Amino acid sequence: MEQKPAPALQTWQLVMIAGFLIWAALTAAHLAHAIPEELPLTALIVLGALQLLAGLAIIQGACEALILAVERLGARYRWDSFIAGTVGEIVSTLPEFVVIIFLVRVDAFAAFLIAVVTIYNNALIFSVYSFFLPKDMKGKFLMPEPITRAGTEVLIAGSGIALVLGLVLLALRSETHKTELSPFDLGLIALILFVIFTFYMHSLLKYYAHAEPGHRAGLLNPARYRVSWAAIIVMFALGAFGAFAGGESVAAFASIALDRLSLPQVPTALILAFFAGVSEYVIVYKAHKREDTGLALSNVFGGITQVMFLVFPFTLVVIALMGSSIPINFVSTIVLILLFPVFFVLFEYLEEDHTLNNLDAAGMVGLFVLTLYVLLFMSGV
Repeated sequence: MEQKPAPALQTWQLVMIAGFLIWAALTAAHLAHAIPEELPLTALIVLGALQLLAGLAIIQGACEALILAVERLGARYRWDSFIAGTVGEIVSTLPEFVVIIFLVRVDAFAAFLIAVVTIYNNALIFSVYSFFLPKDMKGKFLMPEPITRAGTEVLIAGSGIALVLGLVLLALRSETHKTELSPFDLGLIALILFVIFTFYMHSLLKYYAHAEPGHRAGLLNPARYRVSWAAIIVMFALGAFGAFAGGESVAAFASIALDRLSLPQVPTALILAFFAGVSEYVIVYKAHKREDTGLALSNVFGGITQVMFLVFPFTLVVIALMGSSIPINFVSTIVLILLFPVFFVLFEYLEEDHTLNNLDAAGMVGLFVLTLYVLLFMSGV
């Protein structure tokens, strides 16, 4: 991503600076009480749009900074590109954590929906990217071993947990004694998901970070990166601050959209989840353009597994700690049940012969588009 000598300012840095300027202006206006509580509809829409624009501009920069920090760290220790990309994908979820913390204070159920629908969005991105994977003479792409081994195992776990939770909520909807998932329920579910994710990462780092040369993605080249501790820490610090500022700004937009404009929850969640992932999609595009398939795959595949086993349980923990609960209704039930085919179909395609072809990609795209259509137009919320 970064070559020597480095250019003065890259595009993501310019966008991040613009986002910081808008965020600083809005923050100063709020502190000076220059923005009245009651605004006309047009002014409210403009304010919300500025909050969203500032937040997304800062968050994309924060993600880039955090991933660059991990790449520098990976180059320092000679990680392969898939493992570095996986760790970078985990670290780059920090802005999502901040958004969730702020958003739960506004609307806990909206935070729950955003965490879940992000999985659907990322599954669609993975399936679309499958069309662009370099294929052999038979039209197939052999997936990296971390995905075909540890990745498929975590997909099995994800499909099973989604099915169990969905069926339980479906059964509880027919009863009257329990109408919501309590903080204890949410904490228990989160703990189970965190434990699975811990073992998943242990498997990746212990068994695949130093796998046989024939099975590895390309090693990160220290000559292409600044690998000093100062350079690494600066990027981590920039990413952390950007996560806070961008998360606060996006949460302010969500507050305006849900509370003051009364926009539907599911479409709003889908829109926020999509725009929040734009920086990740740009990173995938850049990695693919320079033929770093390991880094690109780690981001698109990690966007599914790490949201399910890291971001989603984190959301449940925050909701539980704030004393909120999740209502058992049609929306909460359907979004969990439909996760089962998402994970199961991915597992089946990857398990078949550890390859993907365009027919697989077409099947996945069709399924995930249909799933998003159901959520968007049939949920009624």
